[in-house]
Amino acid sequence: ETMPRPLTFLSEYIGEEAARNPLGLPDDGGGDLVRGRGVLKPAGKLMGLLSVPFRLETRLQAAVLGATESDYDEARRDIEETTAGNRVVVYTYRLSPFSSEALAVLDEAGADYENVEVGLEWFLLGRERSALRAQLLEVTGQSSLPQVFIDGEHVGGLFTGTPDGRYPGLAGLKESGKLMELVEGKRSTSSATESLVSN
Repeated sequence: ETMPRPLTFLSEYIGEEAARNPLGLPDDGGGDLVRGRGVLKPAGKLMGLLSVPFRLETRLQAAVLGATESDYDEARRDIEETTAGNRVVVYTYRLSPFSSEALAVLDEAGADYENVEVGLEWFLLGRERSALRAQLLEVTGQSSLPQVFIDGEHVGGLFTGTPDGRYPGLAGLKESGKLMELVEGKRSTSSATESLVSN
């Protein structure tokens, strides 16, 4: 849960099950604070439906703001250097509840991470940060933030997995128990990936 179950006060009228799980999610969360669940999960899935317009908007925003090839090249180098130089990297927006929740999930896992704040929100970016966002789209195949990298490999956003299906995103890694293994470096990326794909 990202917040306490909002309808529990109505349980005597609508029933305990409906009060705990009004959206009919596969589990009811038990009412406890469990990072990477709750109201943000269905909202995250809804955001996935907007991925095509967001991809187009990402490229258009950078072009309208005058991003040059030099801006794109510099952004690409920054992404490569940052993800190579840190075990865990997360690209975020300061005002995004999805980004805040991703940071909370990483904190809860005890991860030592580099948070690269791209800006306050996507519509408040300048030329260089728009170029960075556009390059994140090129690298990850996704235009939304947060985007998380572990050992230089993209593992998705909070709820969105990687386009190739190798990783289920941060919340999925946490739910499967693989997040701790990855952030602690207990397994090689290839064996972790094999295990994820088989689940």
